[in-house]
Amino acid sequence: MWYFLAAFRKHPRLQNIIKNRIAILVPAKNESKTIQSLFDSLNKQTYDRSMFDVHVIVEDPIDPTIAIAKKMVNATVHVVLDQTRKGEALDGALKTILKETPNKYNAFIIIDADNLAHPDFILEMNNALASGRQIIVGKKYIKNWESIDRKSRSLVSNCTSLVYTMVDDLGNSHRNLHDIPVSMCGTGMMIRDDVIKDLRGWPYRTLTEDFEVMVDCLLKGYTSLYYKHAIVYTEEAVEHRVSFRRRMRWLTGFTQCNRKYRKAIVRKTFFEGKIVWKNFDFLYSLLPVYIFAGVSLVLGIVGLLAAGAYALFFQPLAWSIFKIALIAMGLVYGVLCLFTLLTLVVDRKVIKMGFWEVIAVIFLNPFILSEFVWIFIRIFTSSSNLDWDNVDRIDYVPKKEK
Repeated sequence: MWYFLAAFRKHPRLQNIIKNRIAILVPAKNESKTIQSLFDSLNKQTYDRSMFDVHVIVEDPIDPTIAIAKKMVNATVHVVLDQTRKGEALDGALKTILKETPNKYNAFIIIDADNLAHPDFILEMNNALASGRQIIVGKKYIKNWESIDRKSRSLVSNCTSLVYTMVDDLGNSHRNLHDIPVSMCGTGMMIRDDVIKDLRGWPYRTLTEDFEVMVDCLLKGYTSLYYKHAIVYTEEAVEHRVSFRRRMRWLTGFTQCNRKYRKAIVRKTFFEGKIVWKNFDFLYSLLPVYIFAGVSLVLGIVGLLAAGAYALFFQPLAWSIFKIALIAMGLVYGVLCLFTLLTLVVDRKVIKMGFWEVIAVIFLNPFILSEFVWIFIRIFTSSSNLDWDNVDRIDYVPKKEK
């Protein structure tokens, strides 16, 4: 409830009298077909153009992205060979920057090649530095809704786009108020130079390096802030197949981080001096959700199996057990429908869906959310490893070109 109420609080807009020099880092492995829209948005920034530089990171020395980046935004291009993780790409570029120009930048912004930056994005990120926080996470809008091509959106993309509202407005807004490390997203994120120097680059190697940054906030004490006035537009997969694979990659990275760092966080929380209460958000905030969903689903599944068995051998009881199973599963579905509705209400000024799209999302999104259960099962039962690779991109056509 407190998380939900915090979402309606007004976020103060900061002002910074200092113009900081900022590096924009764009991991762009094989992204030549989609990156031009990002460069267009960077060329329209209201922040002083002499105060930020664009650094593009590729893997192949003959990647067409290189010529595009130099022509459109006069970018510095870093060729980082044999990239298997986004963290390797960022680490290679940052190590070069720290070696050649260690004191040139006050902060580094990471933005994905398929994103767009709001015209005031860098300006607001600079303003956010006035907070004194070391890591800033911006607000995510959905790029699909900015395209005039209806093929750029689908019911699946409309559903998965709500995840950003759930993480930021229904989670990070509350964390801001209580000085709890915010949940990170690997795009639209700014890191101050003192953190980068302390890390000596970007040492994160799981599939979700952004989650590792949040862990370091817990373990090393880096401060963070969710600043909703700094806006990027991120792209959501239109096809269910692509969306499922992307979500599986996210949860695989989450599982990797959990296995790698959870013991250290528990030790830091309970056994190194006073109990660190703000770490409970990371350790236990989702526990009630897991218990509720797990118990309800188990009761529903067991009930359905029992009803089937009784239908074969004790038919008079079958219908009663079947109804109990349906009630248990219906309870989960109803709660997820309500949660979806609340999410839509929180971000109602931003979400660009028609009336019938909203109705469809309310009733379909519980199934999309429930897929996370199946994804977890796949992760723990599959021996295959997911790679960091490119996914299918939408055909983005700006509305202004209509």
